[in-house]
Amino acid sequence: MYTTFTYIERMGEWKMTIAQVKNFLAILEFGGFSAAADEMYISQSSLSKQIKALETELGLELFVRSNNKVSLTPAGEIYLKYAQKFNRTYTELMTKMSYLQKDAASETVYFGTLPLMQDYHIAQQLATFQDAMHTIQINITEANQSELLKLLDNGKIDLSILRLNYLVSDQYQYCPIQEDKFTLVCSKKNGQKLKGRPLTLNELRESPFVVLSHESDIYHLCLDQFARAGFQPNIAFTTSRHLYLLNMVDAGLGFTILPKDMVNTELFPNLECIPFEEAMTTTIGIVKLKHGEISHQADLLYHYFIDTGLTPTRG
Repeated sequence: MYTTFTYIERMGEWKMTIAQVKNFLAILEFGGFSAAADEMYISQSSLSKQIKALETELGLELFVRSNNKVSLTPAGEIYLKYAQKFNRTYTELMTKMSYLQKDAASETVYFGTLPLMQDYHIAQQLATFQDAMHTIQINITEANQSELLKLLDNGKIDLSILRLNYLVSDQYQYCPIQEDKFTLVCSKKNGQKLKGRPLTLNELRESPFVVLSHESDIYHLCLDQFARAGFQPNIAFTTSRHLYLLNMVDAGLGFTILPKDMVNTELFPNLECIPFEEAMTTTIGIVKLKHGEISHQADLLYHYFIDTGLTPTRG
């Protein structure tokens, strides 16, 4: 029988590792040892040995093993509750240490943005901010919305310029800094057929479209509008970058729908922008984690964009 003293003595001998806790949770998340091993990039035998060592240390079995699936023993159910709490606490700790490490290493702000640098003079705004702050360095990551959200969630960037339409409000703190109106973009030759007047989506049912790939929020915003109009567009081509998109429309391969400020008619003089009868809009904002911590320098940049907004190149 264990006394309190004996229990405390044994706690001092425990060698439970963070890896064991994470591997335990991975087995449940991915539904078995084999799938978890693949996701954690370790062999199944190594994973099994780690869990066995954990069970031996605890003196209790955590899993009921069968050929088809794994389930938890009563001890495993109790362990799960504490493992989840521990994992959350560990993640919060490492995020906090990461912020402190970045501050200690240099006055660097890790800044993310959608591919809008050229369209909104973002580089010039960052340069103006840096000139005023002198010692602050800005590390820029340009990526699509889903990639930037992952970086933000994992503390790899401090803040980011994102589209706010699909943002989960209780997870992020943000401020709108620019509203864009969508426009139909076509070659001037194709535009003549539409008589250059405001359009409804229904008039485009049979038209071929060139669209951004599904990783882009613009893709989902456009498809939502088509769904409200009651039809699926005839998508002929998809591409990952809007400049490629404009090249394809310029070549007469189809129509596209983009925020007007992203259409450079100086670079593509053969393109025409035709408005919609019913306005379609998207809002761009500066975003940070609601419950995360950022450096003083990053907070200054966050409020700088709130104060200045964005300046469209073709505003």
